[in-house]
Parts: sequence; C-alpha cells; structure tokens
Amino acid sequence: MTNRQSNIIFYSIISIIIYAIIINFTHPDFFEDLSKSKEEISIKEAMNNEEYMQALVIYQQLVQKKLSDDSENSVELAIIYEDMASLHSLLGHNAEEKKYYLKSLAIKNKLKSNDMFGFAKTYYKLGLIAEEERQFDQAQMYYEQSLLKRLGDTKKVDEHDQGIITSMHQSRLSYIRLNNEATIATFIKLAIIHSIKEDDVVAKKYYLKALAASKITFGEEANQTLAIMESIKQLSP
Repeated sequence: MTNRQSNIIFYSIISIIIYAIIINFTHPDFFEDLSKSKEEISIKEAMNNEEYMQALVIYQQLVQKKLSDDSENSVELAIIYEDMASLHSLLGHNAEEKKYYLKSLAIKNKLKSNDMFGFAKTYYKLGLIAEEERQFDQAQMYYEQSLLKRLGDTKKVDEHDQGIITSMHQSRLSYIRLNNEATIATFIKLAIIHSIKEDDVVAKKYYLKALAASKITFGEEANQTLAIMESIKQLSP
C-alpha cells in the first residue's frame, strides 16, 4: 500500500468519525434508533406527538407478534404490558390500566428470575389504582407486596460464600434498599392506608420507618422529612 493510499484511508476514517459526531450532536437519537424495530420507532413518534391511541395500536401489534412467536411469558411482553398500562393511565382509562398491570404481573410471576425493583413498581402502581378506587384492603395488600419485593431478603447468602465481605455486601444492599425515595413513598402509603382504616398505631409505625429513611435520604431539615413529621403529629395519641 502506497503512502497516498494510506493517507486516503486515514482521512476517510477521520471524516466518518467527524460526521458521526456531528450526527450524534444534531440528532442524538439517530444511533439509538438504528437498533430499534420499525414498531418501536413508530411508537416513539406517536408518543412525541401525544398520539397515545396510535401508540396503543402499535403496541397491540407487538403483543400479537409476541404471542404468535410463543413468547407469552417473556420479559419483553411484560414490559410491553407495563407500557400499555402507562398509556391507558395517560388517557384516564383506569380499568384498562389495571388490566395491563395485572397482565404484566401474571407474566412476572411465571418467570424464573425477575427485576425485583420492577416487580415492586408494578405492585405499587396497582396499589395506587386500588387506593383511588377506595379499595383500601386491596391497596394495602399491593403496597405490602411492593415493600416485600423492594426490600427483599438480603439475609440469604450462599452457604459456600459466607464471610466478612459477603456480610458487608448484604448490609450495604439492605441499606440502599431501605433508604431510598421509592421505599419511603411505600412506607408513607401504608401509613396513610392504616390511618384511613383508623389503625393509627400501625400507621405511626410506618411513618416512623419513613421518617428514619427520609432523614438519611433527604436530610433532617428537608421538606420531605418535615412533611412526615407533620403527618405523625396528626395521628391520635
């Protein structure tokens, strides 16, 4: 290869890199869209235009495709159902929203492994719907399931992998799961439900858990922490 040919190849590569950088800067979704299917791109366009019914039509096509491929118990289909539930929420279709969250939940319960935080989110959403419908016993059950999935059982360790490093890891994992915004929100929801059911003793227990986590997560003087303290004051002695 001559020097001239080497230079041509070198400057061609440089030109391609520069062009790619320009495209990424001016159209940041370009390379992401390359890896997406036609349906996914159409859904994105519909969402950007707030054409939620059109997005639902495309999602339904994806559902039929998954079902025809014998993927009725796949993570992908569970995610699609969650997205459809979110769209129905935007449209104010509460019954449909609940139906699709339950469809997603049914799939997740059949999977051998799951994203526990995703699982917790689904239960939490169902709790919100039940609470809005004033089905407080059902809401309590969903929030309790959400909390169970979110906190998990961090005490379980493999019998061949015990020791100080594992113990430290489990403690750190428990700390992160307990002290975060989503867990605090779930504690508060359970406190509210028990307060509505006139069980202030249990309500206070959950508020105190939320307060302890809020002080660590947001700070003792944060608005979130002060709001929890005010809620505790409102409970009967």
